[in-house]
Amino acid sequence: MLRTSLTAAILSAAFGTQVAAAAEPLTATQVLNQMNAVSLTTITATSGGHVHGRTWAAGSVTGGEYGNQLGKAPASDYAGLTAASVKGATDAWGNTSRVTVNRGGVVTSGSLNGVTVNEGTSVVGGDVANSTLNRASQVAGSAANSTFNGGATIGGSLANSNVNGGAWVGGSASNSNINGGATVLGAVANTNTNGGAFKGLTADFATASAAATSTDFAGVLGGLSNTLAQLKSTGSTVDISGSKATFTAQLDGNGVAVFDLTGIDDTLFALNEFQFNLNGASTVIMNTDITGASIHANFLGGSAQGIGSQVIWNFYDATNLTIATQFGGAVLATDALVTNTRDIEGGLFARALDLQAQVHVQPFTGNVDALSPVPEPSTVAMVMAGLAVLGVGGLRRREESFRA
Repeated sequence: MLRTSLTAAILSAAFGTQVAAAAEPLTATQVLNQMNAVSLTTITATSGGHVHGRTWAAGSVTGGEYGNQLGKAPASDYAGLTAASVKGATDAWGNTSRVTVNRGGVVTSGSLNGVTVNEGTSVVGGDVANSTLNRASQVAGSAANSTFNGGATIGGSLANSNVNGGAWVGGSASNSNINGGATVLGAVANTNTNGGAFKGLTADFATASAAATSTDFAGVLGGLSNTLAQLKSTGSTVDISGSKATFTAQLDGNGVAVFDLTGIDDTLFALNEFQFNLNGASTVIMNTDITGASIHANFLGGSAQGIGSQVIWNFYDATNLTIATQFGGAVLATDALVTNTRDIEGGLFARALDLQAQVHVQPFTGNVDALSPVPEPSTVAMVMAGLAVLGVGGLRRREESFRA
């Protein structure tokens, strides 16, 4: 699992004292707004699996393309891709495909293998192999068969690689070219170094590195799902006619609409068409206790894009979901493996992800941090009775203290 693993010795030698302060953890609303895909375990992706915006995975990432359209995403300290390790994918026929991070860089506590980073700093807690990193890079382990453009600090050895922009190498260097100056603490063999001494990298890497482990995503997202599941319907309705469902939102005083789908979800998610009348709701919660579904419904009138930033589909009991249609809204399924064979207009937050299509940037614009379940009348009565008892007890204690 993802952890902080860049050693103090490497940081001190390569960056001096330029180490970022601890990052503030994200709230649930900030997670939905800043992140576009979060997996509490692993991500696997085919060549068509692309995530626009930022991605975070507690475990490994295998295959896929990340950090697309990052300019459309809200500002964040997080890298384009953060994961425990990242490697290219191999299909059933033995064909390999690289992982590509187009913007935002990558932060990993483990290794990179078969990865191309086109823009953004790379922070690697393990080794780098068979990769191309086109911006400044910090590698705690060794590097082999790779190209670094933008300079690199490498805690271990460097072999069969090219570094443009200078390098600091804690181990040996062999069969490599270093352009821009180099500091190599170990043995040097069959290696060309051109330029003066390497001046070191900036501390830009530190912000994304500090952010990587600052948020307990499992706790935040699991807590959010549990909280949303307890919300009562605001009177929002779903009308089913033939193979079409029409969602009509009823708002509370804060512009929030809650749909309780638990009585109809088996029928609902087998339908062919969804239509939405959200009536200006700022936050829409779709609560469903379905355990598994393959969703094929067509979101009518381009509504997938239209509702993507407002709606949260809370699949709080699901263990396996397939999104087989262009889907609108954030998918929250913290116990499920979610597979998307069609594009999603919104975030994807799940136990594990199998990406076979794209996840588009639709930053959540609502607010879930202030939402809390309304207690049942019996619960309210019990709480009031308890407060009354505490009040009487407190008064008696104060009287006794005064008399003493």
